[in-house]
Amino acid sequence: MVKQFFNPKTIAVIGATADPKKFGNAVTMNLLESKNLQSEIFPVNPRSDSILGLKSYPSILDIEKEIDLAILLVPAKAVPVIIDQCVEKKVKRIIIISAGFGEINEEGKKLEREMVSKAQEAGARIIGPNCVGIMNLDIGLNASFVLTPIKGNVSIVTQSGSFGAACLFEMWWQGLGFSKFANLGNMADVNLTDLLEYFKNDDVTEVVCIYLESVIDGRAFYNKMKEVASIKPTVILKGGRTSAGMKSANSHTGSIATDYTSLKAAIKQSGATLCEGLMDYITAIKAFSFLPLPKGKRVGILTNSGGSAVLFSDNAEEFGLEIVEFSEDFKEKINPFLLPLVKKVNPLDMIAGANGEAYYNVTKAMLENPDIDIVVPCAVIPTFFEMKPDEHFLGVIKAWNETGRKKPIFPIFMSGFLLEHVKGIAEEEKTPIFMSPKEAAFAAKILLDRAKKLQK
Repeated sequence: MVKQFFNPKTIAVIGATADPKKFGNAVTMNLLESKNLQSEIFPVNPRSDSILGLKSYPSILDIEKEIDLAILLVPAKAVPVIIDQCVEKKVKRIIIISAGFGEINEEGKKLEREMVSKAQEAGARIIGPNCVGIMNLDIGLNASFVLTPIKGNVSIVTQSGSFGAACLFEMWWQGLGFSKFANLGNMADVNLTDLLEYFKNDDVTEVVCIYLESVIDGRAFYNKMKEVASIKPTVILKGGRTSAGMKSANSHTGSIATDYTSLKAAIKQSGATLCEGLMDYITAIKAFSFLPLPKGKRVGILTNSGGSAVLFSDNAEEFGLEIVEFSEDFKEKINPFLLPLVKKVNPLDMIAGANGEAYYNVTKAMLENPDIDIVVPCAVIPTFFEMKPDEHFLGVIKAWNETGRKKPIFPIFMSGFLLEHVKGIAEEEKTPIFMSPKEAAFAAKILLDRAKKLQK
């Protein structure tokens, strides 16, 4: 059912415009900018004969071809009339981006119910209203007014459009891309459970992400979440955990926020991963997108900065990870790659003079060590000894690639603007970078948690 929203052959943009200050322009531009999109675009605006080089139509009823998807960007008062026209045109999928309905008052909620009833009687379904739209990056579809992100293996459904955009931009900055994106707004018709069913069966989607404020039919949502989480990592961020947050959610989408305590218990039982803040949410997505699951909790740490290793060790203990003791055989193996001053203990502080070659050799030795399940290479990018700003990271990646990426690595690079030197490499190599010891330890914990759940 939902799949048809994401694979339209023909799209009518009702409220399309050449005015760059209006949403109708942003959506039309996003649809047209992709060279890969095979969908045919039909702008609808009675005041224009041509929009952005395409013929414009006075009404959707004037378009000669069948329309698979209609996107509405007209004032709220005009939407019911347009819905009637879509029904007459036999459009089966409708996205209402326009706001001014259930999030405003009870009259708005009544109007939503009437529109949905008309649409469903005609076999049509609605996403929205009060949403930013959807994306399917696999076919180059950006049917929203948000900038097009990079393509990846993550699919996200969110009740908040602007929050979804914030996730998109943060993920983009960290080299993470999307497969599918959907903002459901007021969820007058299509809801979270519908999207979960679609993501579950979508071959490209490897990680499922949800930002939710309210749940429609909690039992159905829980059952579907449990199904999806048993197959694919599922990451959830809940808005409206407190009384103030619940009140804000009500004014945001007109929904009554679901009780957090009950939802938290349900998420834990389902096998999904619950996050309580944006950065934990992004960290979880990053870990599941790039890394294999660990076989155990034993950690090996290498660093050129003792402080970063100490901080990670603190976080590791808090999250139930184990800093293993190096065997004598392993100490002998890594000895040729270390400066004489280095103590061969875990965490292994190779001191500031350690170069990229040392990082490569020691990382590889740890990845090949059967006593180590998780490898954490920490580095403060040096600005001395003529070392290159990317050589440590390149050494780590080379070691990981040569050992088949069988164990998870958590590279911690705390270097501010110098990080720009390695970000491009990370994106190209599809490798994560963690910005702090706590972030890396949290990522290791959630991967370990999932590994345990799957074992059970």
